[in-house]
Amino acid sequence: MDNVITEAQNRIKNKRLNFVNNKKTIKLKPSKYISNLFTRTLISVILVLLCAIFINISDANLLTFKNHFFNETLAFTTINNLYTKYFGEIVPETLNKTIPVFESGKSYSSIEQVENAYKLQLNSNTFSFLESGVVVFLGEKENLGKTIIVQGIDGVDIWYSNIENHNITLYDYVEKNNMIGEFKDNSAILTFMENGNYTGYEKYLS
Repeated sequence: MDNVITEAQNRIKNKRLNFVNNKKTIKLKPSKYISNLFTRTLISVILVLLCAIFINISDANLLTFKNHFFNETLAFTTINNLYTKYFGEIVPETLNKTIPVFESGKSYSSIEQVENAYKLQLNSNTFSFLESGVVVFLGEKENLGKTIIVQGIDGVDIWYSNIENHNITLYDYVEKNNMIGEFKDNSAILTFMENGNYTGYEKYLS
């Protein structure tokens, strides 16, 4: 009988010790994603505050800021690569995927150089993006008509001009081979720029 009681007491004692030890080892670790999100938010707030302080120091600083950020094309690809390298994806990978809704292919019959651009005679009035990237300009370009400029993930800016209709908005992320829209007279005018210099189409068109 005494052995049974002693064994029962030992079991209770062991359970108590195991509970205490487990309690000591349990730590309330914050979620890694929440921690990263907080860090990114804090850095963003600091950058905004620094910009606000900079432009309020003098009118010259305000003019410099406006000229740089509103009159020039920002290097979105470079900024995104640096941000991703040190802080990870802005949007979780599971949410950062888009499904192509249309793929028209590179359907054209001829290419003709027009000054610094290339005029493509399309087989239809639609055309697709030649590279994935961010839309950094929407508007009219002299002698080119309605234009969409996409800064590609490879750092090359591609201008899609002579557009008639589209559903693109500024700063959209567009996927390669997705439809751009409709072009006037079945003609697309493309301009390729890398590091501020005009370049050829050979990398994207055969």
